[in-house]
Amino acid sequence: MDWKEALKDNRLKAVLFWTDWCEDCEYVKKEFENVYNPYFAFVEVNADERPDLALRYSPQIFPSISIISEGNVIGGIYGKVNAETIGEVLLKALDLSLGGGVLIKPNSSKVERTKYTIGEAISTIRRNCLAMFDIYYGGFEKEPKYFLPNVLIFLIELGDSYSLEVAKYTAEAAIYYLWDDGFYPYAKSYDWKMHPNFKLLDVNAEAIIALLKLYEKTKDEYFLEYAIETGNWLLKNKIDDLYPIAIVDRKIIKKYYIDVNSKIGEALIYLFKFTQDKKFRDEAISLKNKLLSYSSWSHLLNANVPLFFLDLAYLLRFLSYFKEGDSVVNLAKSKYSSEDGTFYDVDSSLANEEMIGRYKIMVGNSIFAQGLLNLGYFEESRKIADYFLNSFYEFNYVDQAEYGRLLVRLNETS
Repeated sequence: MDWKEALKDNRLKAVLFWTDWCEDCEYVKKEFENVYNPYFAFVEVNADERPDLALRYSPQIFPSISIISEGNVIGGIYGKVNAETIGEVLLKALDLSLGGGVLIKPNSSKVERTKYTIGEAISTIRRNCLAMFDIYYGGFEKEPKYFLPNVLIFLIELGDSYSLEVAKYTAEAAIYYLWDDGFYPYAKSYDWKMHPNFKLLDVNAEAIIALLKLYEKTKDEYFLEYAIETGNWLLKNKIDDLYPIAIVDRKIIKKYYIDVNSKIGEALIYLFKFTQDKKFRDEAISLKNKLLSYSSWSHLLNANVPLFFLDLAYLLRFLSYFKEGDSVVNLAKSKYSSEDGTFYDVDSSLANEEMIGRYKIMVGNSIFAQGLLNLGYFEESRKIADYFLNSFYEFNYVDQAEYGRLLVRLNETS
């Protein structure tokens, strides 16, 4: 059943989060559908189409199965698992829900939050990102190993020599091991030698920007060359005047999302800036006009997918390079804004209908604030930055990097 049907069911919910592009999702879906337990409602959710549910109830690793009781996750599993293993996880969760197990409540005094200045927050985020860097092989984390273009962009924009060396080392490794007429999103092994069978177009768009910023700092033509070649690869995969989410086994997944196309639009603008090749400028303009032709800004051809604030954040940042986007700002203020100047991830009608809370997600607010800065709305952007200044460490280092980019710019303009 789908999420809305499950809301009417009082049983525990076993929710499978999957995507169209992940390697093991089809296998786990078949196994999941072969599991039966009368105490559970079984739900399948496409995490790309419902990032709000995935953010609330999944570990952001796909495929994953979460066990939900009264709106809270009480167990789960992720990765390639079979029906027998899934059944065992369900039994453990059922036992816990019926009073089995021990709930440990820490008995500790309340710790006062650290208060940060912008400069201190930038240094902390830098340290958090570098802590995940593999000094032996480059990249971030181990298995899987990521090259995380948005983290690279933050480190490059910091400008210090060590951050720049980390970015160079990682970008060179990604080019050598993950570039194959476009980048694979990560490596399966710590030494980069194994990769998945899919490519995400938005990761490639962010990689282009990272490479161009590296070229700007180093003047190394190597980075410029691969940025251009990746841009040419993106252009080849355009369908129906838009860009799909992924290429899996060299086959295009024909689903189109606002955030993906907005990130590609940004990459095209950067490519034109560094190459003066008019094909990139013309394509960016064409993509802008195509996105603006969707008056409701639903998920384009995925009409059943809600509009999320994160969509508007990426769209605004893209449009802001053209000094456009006031209509997006007005829509965000009318549906997603809070009294303190920040924005919720979903509008109130969706939150009520889906019986989920509304959250102020730092990454979406940070990207939106970057767009506001491009349009000259300094005070509005600063309000968003100030709100997260004493809570940014609660988010993962990848999201912190986008917030760090915002802080770096504010630090430069203040």
